[in-house]
Amino acid sequence: MLLCFGGVNFLPEAEQRFQKRQTAYKIRIKDILNFKYIKTEGFAPNYLEANGREISRINIMGVVVQKSEINNYKILTIDDGTGKISARVFENDVLLDKINVSDIVLIIGRPREFSSEKYILIEVIKKIAPAWAKVRKLELGNAPQDNSAQDNNNLVSNSNQVEESVVDLGTNNKIIKLIKDLDKGAGVSIEELSSRDIGDIDKRIDALLKEGDVFEIKPGKLKVLE
Repeated sequence: MLLCFGGVNFLPEAEQRFQKRQTAYKIRIKDILNFKYIKTEGFAPNYLEANGREISRINIMGVVVQKSEINNYKILTIDDGTGKISARVFENDVLLDKINVSDIVLIIGRPREFSSEKYILIEVIKKIAPAWAKVRKLELGNAPQDNSAQDNNNLVSNSNQVEESVVDLGTNNKIIKLIKDLDKGAGVSIEELSSRDIGDIDKRIDALLKEGDVFEIKPGKLKVLE
């Protein structure tokens, strides 16, 4: 079960004690559909088996092509140009109140499978500008639409392979505000941010990149996702 306070999502306390928060990997929808889904026992997270990597938390971008409600839970159908997948909310469905068909969205969530159909359990969803979808395609590459090992190796960008660390949300929000204030249109250099008196700045930037709050528009230049 996922709890939400002030727009921030939390796992129940019992699960927090047994489960470290996983990295949210940037991935194409077709890869989600093609990779084998592994169901585990206890508090260990279920995951997608991807060439030796266990992916239990994902980060996708796509267009909302359908919005529906079945048995009191809301469903979006997302298309990223490589495939379509449903994204669902069972609790805290206010997350989807302002999301409509044709919106381009970023979703962070967990892969799930029911009756052999894969879907995404939404943790975070944000509307984004079309330009960010183009950035994502460049990050993941335009590999052929097949399931070869070479194709699958392109599914994760290097910026996602960062270990999750415990960070202070208030400080992260200050970094986001700082990037906005300094950005004159071409992004803000990581070097400039690192010169500021902010503890663990590199780890915090890595966490913001992983969560999708900021993007690296080119090496060493950051922009806030709005």
